[in-house]
Amino acid sequence: MMIPIDLTAISTPIAAAVAGSVLAAAILRGLTGFGFAIAAVPLLSLFLSPVVAVPLVICLQLFGNLFEICSSLKTCHWSSLGGLTAGALIGVPAGLLGLSVLSPDVARLLIAAATLVAVLLLSGGFAFSRQPGLRLTIPVGILAGVFNGLAAMPGPPVITYYLSMPVSRAVMRASLNVFFLANAGIALASALSLSLIDWTIVLYTLLTLPLMFVGQHIGLRFFHLGSDRTHRLIAIGCLSAIAVGAAIKGLSGVLAN
Repeated sequence: MMIPIDLTAISTPIAAAVAGSVLAAAILRGLTGFGFAIAAVPLLSLFLSPVVAVPLVICLQLFGNLFEICSSLKTCHWSSLGGLTAGALIGVPAGLLGLSVLSPDVARLLIAAATLVAVLLLSGGFAFSRQPGLRLTIPVGILAGVFNGLAAMPGPPVITYYLSMPVSRAVMRASLNVFFLANAGIALASALSLSLIDWTIVLYTLLTLPLMFVGQHIGLRFFHLGSDRTHRLIAIGCLSAIAVGAAIKGLSGVLAN
C-alpha cells in the first residue's frame, strides 16, 4: 500500500529544480548511453531526500529505458546479461534495505562516493584479456544491484565491466540499456514491497517523464555526431562536478548534526 500523498512536499521551485535535474541527466544518458541515475540522484538529492530521489529515479529509469529497447534487444551482449541480472536480484533488496535505515546526509555521501568511484573507473585503462565468466559477472551484478537499491545507480560496476570487454560501443550501449531496464523492474518491485513508493513520487514521475524522453532524444542526436573520446570526457566531467556537489551537501549536513 502506498503512503498517502503530501502535497506540501511539492512546491513550485522544487518542482522546477527536479524537472531541470531530470532533463540534464536524460541528456547525459542519451549522449553517453549511460549515466542517468549517476547524474540524476546526486542532482535530485540537492532538493529532495534520497528516500524520495532514489525511488523517483527508479521509476523514471523503468520507463526511460524503453526509449531504445527494440534496437537494444537486437544488439545487446546476451551471454553476459544473464549473470549480471542474476546478481542484481540479490543486490537490489539489500541496497533498498540500506536506504531505508540510513540518514539522508549519509546516503548523500554514499551517493557522492559511488559517483567518484565511477569517475575513477571510467578514467582507468583496465581491460579484460577475454570475456569474464560467471564467477566475476555475478558479483558485478550483485554490486550493481546494491548500488541500484541504495542510490538508483547500477551503472558504475556494469559500465566498467563493459568498457573493459572487447565489445563495440553500440553493443555496450544496447547491453547497458537492457540491463538497466531489468534492474529498474527489480528495484521497483522491491521498492513497492518496502512501501518506498508514495503518491508524491508518482506525481514527480508524471511531471518529469516527458522531460526524460526529450532529454534522451537530444542526447542521442549528439551521440551519433560525436566521437568516443568526446563522449567519455563529457561524461567524466559532468560526473565529477555532480559528485563534488553531493559530497559538499552531505558533509555540511553531517557536520551540522
